[in-house]
Amino acid sequence: MRRMIPVVSIALAVLVAGCGTDSDSPTDSPARATSAADPVTTIKEGMGRGLSGTVTMDASVKIGQAAMELTGKMDPAAKVLTVVTTAPEQMEARLIGDAAYIKAESLGGDKPWMKIDLTKLRPESPLRQSFDLQSQTGLVGGIVTAEKVGEGSYQGTADLEKAVQAASDDGGMREGLESTAKLAKDPKAIPFEATVDTEGRVTSLSYTIATKSLGDLVTELRMSGFGEKVTATAPPAGETEDASADMYKFL
Repeated sequence: MRRMIPVVSIALAVLVAGCGTDSDSPTDSPARATSAADPVTTIKEGMGRGLSGTVTMDASVKIGQAAMELTGKMDPAAKVLTVVTTAPEQMEARLIGDAAYIKAESLGGDKPWMKIDLTKLRPESPLRQSFDLQSQTGLVGGIVTAEKVGEGSYQGTADLEKAVQAASDDGGMREGLESTAKLAKDPKAIPFEATVDTEGRVTSLSYTIATKSLGDLVTELRMSGFGEKVTATAPPAGETEDASADMYKFL
């Protein structure tokens, strides 16, 4: 059970950890907005525009010899999320409203799926923080420099300390960014690359954080399927068991 929590938390958090959403960012007239904006604004608004509706995200995270690969589909407005990871272990998660369903060998339950009521989780619960789709800001909130290096291609640097300041108090992303900033050799200069499509939406984001002792943390995100319908169905009742009171203590 303890081993499952980091896998699930990282898998869910990475979908939005690099994504900054700004409620004041315009989502209409994207071509006109991005043509007049400076590169930093283009990327920040482009991420908000891309996440304003449904989206599919493929992600890979590597640190040292460890790696995680995942695919997720999100509908933040409907509070629907599906995630599948293939490494470090195969895991599937579904979010439907406040009900989360998780399937992983490390759960060790009598049935394949565990059902978790998010309203029962502690406010500081890492799992609850990972499922909070509305309050994530992440690396994009700390972008300080950017330049256009090609059609729709950008490079620049982000400041993790500024990202912490821009992060919401809700959802636990601020605490996660603070922990990452402490690990980084130079939290004020995190190199990144991003691409923006003709609709003004960020379609890829990659960044590398050199850590003090763990090696390079390399994250790559690819966004697609904008506006496509995202659905999730609850697993069959016969294959699902509710998380026990003891489990909620760990979650």
